[in-house]
Amino acid sequence: MSDTAVNVDMYRDYPGYRIIDRSEIDQALTKALVVVDTNLLLNLYRYAEGTCDDLLGVLGSLGDRLWIPPQVMREFWRGRLSVLTGRGSATDAVIATLEKQQRAGADAINQWVKSIAVDPDEAVRLRKVLASAHDEVAKTVLMHAPPQAVNPSVTDPVLQRLETLLVGKVGPIPDAGAWQKAIAEGKARSKNKIPPGFRDIAKEESDLEEGPAGDYLVWSQSMAEAKRRGLDLILVTGDEKDDWWWKHRNQFLGPRPELVREFDQLCGHRFFMLRPVQFLNRGSVLKAPVRHSSVVDAARVSQETAQEVWPEAAVTALIEQLDDEGYPQADVIRQAAANGGSVSREEIFEICNFDSDRMLRGFTRPCSRITSYLKNSGVLPREVQPCLRPEFDKEGIAKAFLIPPEMVDVLAGEEGA
Repeated sequence: MSDTAVNVDMYRDYPGYRIIDRSEIDQALTKALVVVDTNLLLNLYRYAEGTCDDLLGVLGSLGDRLWIPPQVMREFWRGRLSVLTGRGSATDAVIATLEKQQRAGADAINQWVKSIAVDPDEAVRLRKVLASAHDEVAKTVLMHAPPQAVNPSVTDPVLQRLETLLVGKVGPIPDAGAWQKAIAEGKARSKNKIPPGFRDIAKEESDLEEGPAGDYLVWSQSMAEAKRRGLDLILVTGDEKDDWWWKHRNQFLGPRPELVREFDQLCGHRFFMLRPVQFLNRGSVLKAPVRHSSVVDAARVSQETAQEVWPEAAVTALIEQLDDEGYPQADVIRQAAANGGSVSREEIFEICNFDSDRMLRGFTRPCSRITSYLKNSGVLPREVQPCLRPEFDKEGIAKAFLIPPEMVDVLAGEEGA
């Protein structure tokens, strides 16, 4: 055996493949630069009050080792009102349903009275009982609705606490040249499926200036700050996609090895990732008290946001709007559903009667616009997959478009009805 073979370190030369144990992460948590992503900041509006208190307490215990990339701050401001609107829409939907059920109940009582000649006083009493129960439930629902969800201009305790916590902890906005260069790099990486962020390739058709480069901007800004300080890096993220995480059978093993290797090569330090539940569970490491109920609540929110799907009403609304506006994308989506979830470039050209030399850049914009409207209206959850997601070949040409599995179920069911 040669000396070269003897000196090879199976872990040192292949960073990222060793499963990190809890003690290593705990030790890093006391010394590393800790970055939180946009999902975590926006989840402060989804958590119960006690969970929010505990999470902000743990973040505060980090002192000046807490750092927010400018891209995260940009995305937070961009998404905050939509999250609040969504919470307000959820409250409105409950109240509307209760009112509808109350009217239906009163009508049923009136019909019942006519059918069997019940004493009118008894009918009046039953209607009062029904109205009282409705009022009690509606009052409780409104009591738990955050006032910012109804009127975003009122005092926002989350913003007040973040304003204090993040003083001196948000990175500076890059100059225009560096910003555009980073966006170009991020888009190129996304197209070539280099993590992180390649799962956001559909954002190429969005109105976002950075398109699918958002995750890369967070990554590159975080690496640069860790390198400047000479520290390990811990990213606390609510993003569970596999363009960040190394997964096996739905188990989160750690960051993708490519990211660990890139960080090691650039900074000469170690890179770790934690989900919100893991981060809260380690509050004691930072001598920050965390209630068990907060960990349970954080797990609830993580599960809800990770499993957000297109509800049937939103699928129907999307298709109807595309049809009403005369866009052939509705038929493209129907064909994708009939195919089991994908539609080829050739099928799209046939359905839409496109010339053979036409480019498909911008093809999903009508869908993206209507999707944004449905989200802002509270009909559609914020974190669903795009309704038409391009799949590119090696030359960067869209060879097919995919739709989410739940859309297949809805539309396939309609076809068979």
